[in-house]
Amino acid sequence: MGERRNSALERIREIPLEMREDSPYKEVFRPLAFFFLDYFKERENQEAQSLEVAAVEGNTDASVPISSLLKRYQRELQNFLSPGIAKERSPFGDFFSILIFLSFGIVLEKEEEAQSRILELYLQLYLYSQSDEALERSRFQDIFYSHFYDYCRDFLEERYEEEEKDPFLYRNNILFFGWMPYYGSSPFFSKDYVESHQRDAAIFLGDRFLSHLYQAYEQEEKLWHKRRGKSRVQILEEQFKKRMDFQPENYCIENAQGLSFHAHQEKLWKSFLEKTKDARIDFEIMRERT
Repeated sequence: MGERRNSALERIREIPLEMREDSPYKEVFRPLAFFFLDYFKERENQEAQSLEVAAVEGNTDASVPISSLLKRYQRELQNFLSPGIAKERSPFGDFFSILIFLSFGIVLEKEEEAQSRILELYLQLYLYSQSDEALERSRFQDIFYSHFYDYCRDFLEERYEEEEKDPFLYRNNILFFGWMPYYGSSPFFSKDYVESHQRDAAIFLGDRFLSHLYQAYEQEEKLWHKRRGKSRVQILEEQFKKRMDFQPENYCIENAQGLSFHAHQEKLWKSFLEKTKDARIDFEIMRERT
């Protein structure tokens, strides 16, 4: 296991032991700590078993125990699964709901760096929630903003690399919802659950962030076009035409039953969608061409 991920997991291992009965938001951070530990333990078990029984006929589907693990922790954290409902239950419930969604998404990440980012975000939010200072929504917003702003280019670079290998990709990355949608479906999460998080970016969306995101997108698209001679969407369309049975999930950000953009964010969002229209497949036009 890599040093960065191992360091984060070692710190997370201490959290269930150090939390007292009256620790703030114990009902969120303690189950999530156990989830991370159980998940990586299951991964280790699967890796060990794959070496021993790789050639054994009838080997069980590795996704089954992961799916069971997710269902168990979804039940335990059910009060915080939907950001809209969680916000009504707690003044910071929407932030915890987003953290849970991103944390569960670790099961979809194959690279250690991506896994480490999720673990470190959890630790940042945990440490702030347990600090002696009075908790403020603005500080929670700052933590999420910094996470997505600082790793924006990494997220985009990984998205292009992964999508080149698998056009039917899905990740629990709220950075892309709405403007660069995933066309694959989640093997673990229901459509309702994913749709409830379509507007999670409302907690940090602003002009400066969208400008930064657009610059990163433009740069990555140019690099892709230079390397492949075609746009990302052109390549995706070619892949989809080979799959006549393909039906996109079409998660709809406008109808998301979760958080909402305020009026200024809606204006910024519409402008951003217009600037990035080439980042999305227009399936109606695509069908007309075939």
